[in-house]
Amino acid sequence: ETFLGHEFSYEVDGKHHFVTPPPGNVNGEQFIMLAGETNGFRVRCEITVNSQQYMDYLDILVKPYWAPRATARFLGLVRSKYYDGVAFNRVVPNFLTQFGIGKDYFVRTKERELTIWDDFPKDIKFEPGYISFAGSGHDSRTTELFIVMPGTSQEQLDKFGENSWETPFAVIDGDVDKSALNKIYSGYGDMPPWGNGPDSSEIYDVNGYTTYLPKKFPKLDYVDRCYVVAEVGLEDENEL
Repeated sequence: ETFLGHEFSYEVDGKHHFVTPPPGNVNGEQFIMLAGETNGFRVRCEITVNSQQYMDYLDILVKPYWAPRATARFLGLVRSKYYDGVAFNRVVPNFLTQFGIGKDYFVRTKERELTIWDDFPKDIKFEPGYISFAGSGHDSRTTELFIVMPGTSQEQLDKFGENSWETPFAVIDGDVDKSALNKIYSGYGDMPPWGNGPDSSEIYDVNGYTTYLPKKFPKLDYVDRCYVVAEVGLEDENEL
């Protein structure tokens, strides 16, 4: 637990350093980011592809300095295994892939109520493979994410980010055109009212994963599990 004025220590090459964050902002928040040798946190999501016929993965490079609030929220959800088992419920080629409605009814209902404030704009332009939280208004972000698809028009890329909650915080690592993103089943089209794909409100319902998706949209692909690559095995070590 931290507080305003808290002093942090870190170690580099065997030497301890100390730093105090600048004064809090109008929301009482403080942000401090120490630049290391890495480009960010690497998260791997193992997923089904081609309508659950095969397994593949997406490597996500999280950039804390792009959007600190989004980064903290996403990593917290990954570490709590929230995304394990979630459906890719909105997959529209040349536009976006959206996911993030939790498989467990009670967990997704709880997390849906925990909104985070919008990040301060950094004027980072969206590109294919960039990842942002979805939202429905100012300070509305909860758990749902979208990934910009390859082939998205420049006109649409320019539109991403017009809403305050659309802020990239991560990117698909590597060549997005050759990634598993293009293998996720997209046959159901966009969500209502723009298409006949899965309705988010129905997925949030108590029977979203037990009845609605399996019966009406059996070909969807899913996240099997997500984890921070550098932390694999740490839980097992802590149990020893």
